[in-house]
Amino acid sequence: MKAPAAAFFDAIARRYDRVYAPDRNASRASLARVLAELSPASRVLDLGVGTGRELTALLDAGHTPVGLDVSAEMLAICARRARPVTLVQGDLWKRMPWDDASFDAVIALHGTLSHPPSDVALADFPGEVARLLRPGGVFIAEVPSIAWLDRATAAATPAIRRIGENRAEFVDDATGARIEARFLTREGWEALVGRALGVRVEVMEEVELLIVGRR
Repeated sequence: MKAPAAAFFDAIARRYDRVYAPDRNASRASLARVLAELSPASRVLDLGVGTGRELTALLDAGHTPVGLDVSAEMLAICARRARPVTLVQGDLWKRMPWDDASFDAVIALHGTLSHPPSDVALADFPGEVARLLRPGGVFIAEVPSIAWLDRATAAATPAIRRIGENRAEFVDDATGARIEARFLTREGWEALVGRALGVRVEVMEEVELLIVGRR
């Protein structure tokens, strides 16, 4: 049986770029923030690489990206991009299949970290990122804030149902696929990532948090 995240993202893979992905301007702004944090010629692990929308910008900037995703359908789309990169199917919430200090940077964009399967998996995640980073390496993540959840539920968006103070269920209207999402405060992310990395968390337009951790 597929994990919930694999089942959800397999179901929406063919619609992801059209329905779920950020628009072009938002994507450019996001990648500009990421690129500003990277050292030259970094080996970058892209967690939740999905359809690989950010890969071109990383390659053009002289970096070497490696993609990890739990969804075979997402990776199949990603693999058809013009310039191939190493892609691995795997679960970012478990021990990942690389040696210690394998990467200069680890990134998790577009809310990839919103779907931890358990409290234990979430608590263990920063340590696994720190294990994979070389000394001086950087971790960069974008996560939706609780303000985003407040706005979405206040607007009575049919695809988003609040199931707790800091939790919601997303339902894809075309396939009926469902996945739970969890939202931490800025202080919550600082405390979590700060267990393993030096960290700063910035509020981006109230509804998104930018997390930057350094080993």
